[in-house]
Amino acid sequence: MPPLPLAYLLPLIPAAVLARDDFRTRRVPVLWLAALGVSAIAAAWLTEGWRTMLLQTAGNAALLLLSGALLAGYLRMRRLSVRHSAGAGDAAFLLAVAPLFAPTEFLRFLIAACVVALLRWVCCGRRRRTIPFVGAAGIVLIGWAALQFLRLWP
Repeated sequence: MPPLPLAYLLPLIPAAVLARDDFRTRRVPVLWLAALGVSAIAAAWLTEGWRTMLLQTAGNAALLLLSGALLAGYLRMRRLSVRHSAGAGDAAFLLAVAPLFAPTEFLRFLIAACVVALLRWVCCGRRRRTIPFVGAAGIVLIGWAALQFLRLWP
């Protein structure tokens, strides 16, 4: 199946709405998370094919499970609250975009989202205790989708 670069634009609107809502209210609507998941599945299916999409989703879900377990172990070791360190919206967002990336690309996406979230926190939001990770990841996803559409990223 030839790649359809226009399909990379499908997740843009849900990602933008989720990023806006996370920055404004620190909450992400479930319906927009579902819309992001459906659009990511559609984009991955149209660009990669259904087999590759399923393999990428399974690999990235396993990667999320492993990194979540390691994060929970680290937080418990430091005697910090696991429940207050990451929200369910963060995990749902990352699971929703899992079909779009190969596991190595997904790691790069996670690192880029963490760097953007940290930079935003350092520059703009140190007075708040929480970091809007969905907002930062949404910005990174929008940039990635634009680069994919313009064929500037391999």
